[in-house]
Amino acid sequence: MARISELGLDDRLPGAQYAREMQKQLNTAGVEAGRHQFARLPSYEGHAGMCVCGFQTPEPSYDSFGPLTAAIWAHLEADVFPPVDEAVLIKEARFYRIGKLIGYHRLVETTEEHGTRHVGWLVAGVEGTIRVRPDGTGSFQGRWSAFTTETQEG
Repeated sequence: MARISELGLDDRLPGAQYAREMQKQLNTAGVEAGRHQFARLPSYEGHAGMCVCGFQTPEPSYDSFGPLTAAIWAHLEADVFPPVDEAVLIKEARFYRIGKLIGYHRLVETTEEHGTRHVGWLVAGVEGTIRVRPDGTGSFQGRWSAFTTETQEG
């Protein structure tokens, strides 16, 4: 008599593929074009996900949430978010006099109405920070305060 193998929790099994396809259809049903938002997919052995625009990660599932998030972020950076225009960021930083520049960071917002979208850049200098909107206009965020020995010990 042939032994029946035990059911394994494998993302490549037909049941898992069916569940993933059904969840994908639910996640993308009624979503307007151009909307981007992370959605979880069923996974039996790890973490799986997609963007509601239809993008699916290269692997069916990941052992941890970090590589899954990195794959979604790479999709957004490549296909959705605009590339940085450092000349605009430097111009705004000089206008607000935030000192020698340290770096910049993309600001991302996720809302029910708009999904995940780029909302500007945060630029840091040695004396303060500014926020630069997608249209290139800046707004001052604040100045850094230097630590003193008395403040640290108090």
